[in-house]
Amino acid sequence: MCGISGIVKNNIINDDFYRKSLKDMTNSMIHRGPDDEGHEYFQNCFLGFRRLAIVDLSKDGHQPMYSDTKNECIVFNGEIYGYRDLKKEMPEYPFKSNTDTEVILSLYQKYSDDLPKHLNGMFSIAIWDEEKQQLFCARDRFGEKPFYYAIGKNGEFIFASEIKAILATGLVDAELNDEAIFHFLRHMYVDSQQSIYKNIKTLAPAHQLVYKNGEIEISEYWNFPKEELQISEEDAIVKFKSLVEGSVEKQLIADVKVGAFLSGGLDSGTLVALSSQHHPNLTTLGFEYQGEWNEMPEARSISQKYNVNHLEVSLKDEEIPKILIEVLKKLDEPLADTAILATYTICKEAAKNMTVVITGNAGDELFGGYKWYQKEKEILDKGKASKALLPLYKVGSTISEKVGFLKGQDYFLDKVFRAKFPDIISYQTEKVHNNFTKKETDLLLKSSSDYQHSYKFTMDKTNLNIAMKMDLTNIVPGDYMVKDDRIAMMHSIELRTPFLDKDLVEFCSVLPAKYKVDAQQTKIILRKAFGTLLTENILNKKKQGFGAPVEKWLKIPAMEELSSKILKNPASKIFNKLDFLQVQKNLNYNYKHWSLLVLGIWMEEH
Repeated sequence: MCGISGIVKNNIINDDFYRKSLKDMTNSMIHRGPDDEGHEYFQNCFLGFRRLAIVDLSKDGHQPMYSDTKNECIVFNGEIYGYRDLKKEMPEYPFKSNTDTEVILSLYQKYSDDLPKHLNGMFSIAIWDEEKQQLFCARDRFGEKPFYYAIGKNGEFIFASEIKAILATGLVDAELNDEAIFHFLRHMYVDSQQSIYKNIKTLAPAHQLVYKNGEIEISEYWNFPKEELQISEEDAIVKFKSLVEGSVEKQLIADVKVGAFLSGGLDSGTLVALSSQHHPNLTTLGFEYQGEWNEMPEARSISQKYNVNHLEVSLKDEEIPKILIEVLKKLDEPLADTAILATYTICKEAAKNMTVVITGNAGDELFGGYKWYQKEKEILDKGKASKALLPLYKVGSTISEKVGFLKGQDYFLDKVFRAKFPDIISYQTEKVHNNFTKKETDLLLKSSSDYQHSYKFTMDKTNLNIAMKMDLTNIVPGDYMVKDDRIAMMHSIELRTPFLDKDLVEFCSVLPAKYKVDAQQTKIILRKAFGTLLTENILNKKKQGFGAPVEKWLKIPAMEELSSKILKNPASKIFNKLDFLQVQKNLNYNYKHWSLLVLGIWMEEH
């Protein structure tokens, strides 16, 4: 994987300030590309690059890379899957390397601004077109690779893979974005459609950007198919198997050592089973939580079945505060996903043995793996209850409880639930992935905000697939892909997500939800397609709880001390944005407490 950067401004070719600024940008991202660096200078555009060599390890993979005509010059971060097949479709282009980067250049010459539609993979691209005097940029469909941009103090267009590179120029003020803090408090991550800083923007997933004559033009190049498939379950399983197996095979292509994360769940178990068919000496890594959170017994059962080299890492209690600070110091934006500690620890270990790692991310969102999808199916099946009668239902529940009428209490509680959440959209937005309520957040924040993620598809309240699409376009790029990309890059390794293959996502998004979730089971299609590859204890295991033992972590003496130092000190930077007394009311050793501590540490470090 790599780090890309650039500055566009008229007549900067001989300006030493901008040459130094570009070098500062690439220097700030050495971790994204320790193998090589490059800079190219045009009259009106500078491009910078750091390289982590994955495919074609020769000097032919050096970037910035020119096209055969020298008119186009590209910086590209990511991997294009199936690029060798694309290359065969371009016999007229005089290829000089075996890289996917050069294939992108050839496709840009052929398709111009329609380029991203022809790419399947994870990517962040910037192409300077000397003839058109324009910068063409694009980001992959699911936000696997980052792309940030800003307008500098002198009108410069500045872009980079990480925020720290933009700030390294000194041309953009690091003023915090209150809307982003609002979203963080509500959901524990910064939304994928904005950044933590007011003056720095993010290019949204599935969007492209053209910068020309001082103007920015942004457009969406992809969205989900609209028509639900009319397909039998038997045919669906055959097609599903073919798509998953094809994606795994494509994503295993690399000229460096490949491994896989093995958590002990259905998704990672399936990917390890399939990957081991192509890599007989596969190494897998797992993270061992303490107590009920530990899934390593299931992971070991898969590793033994496929005779892979399985390694495990864990954290001692006393290490947790130190690693939390270390991760948040390196992260450009606050992220309260408790898995950041496990991801950091496991990536650090992975870097000793491999450069590419296969992960099972996004399987839950695509195949219906969460319990809340079952709850939403129940909402669809039962229908709504009258919101006007909500007070009556509450009284009925209280009276039933007092007289010991349990059936009556269950009846009224069900009515209360369905009056509060009359449809799957309201349940998804108000209940799922929520941390502080809107009211609590308003009390915490010294400024007022009501920022919400914007969905780019029709919000059909009658289709369970909509809830899965909401997760796939919200928490996946805003939380999971940020966690994976930034933390893996801290250790100069690349994480790949076979379940985010374009063709597989398009198929699953319009596959009837009944093939994924019912009242008894989740991930039905995955179980039926690949169940024979897994072990009984994985197939019959209940879905692991979301997150980690935060109550236990927050009561570790060193964590108590850290929490007091930051959250009980009125002089802490977090209180520039949050109300001190309201914060004190929320230090209850839960996820709210955890997210406040994460924000507090992050603000101290940045």
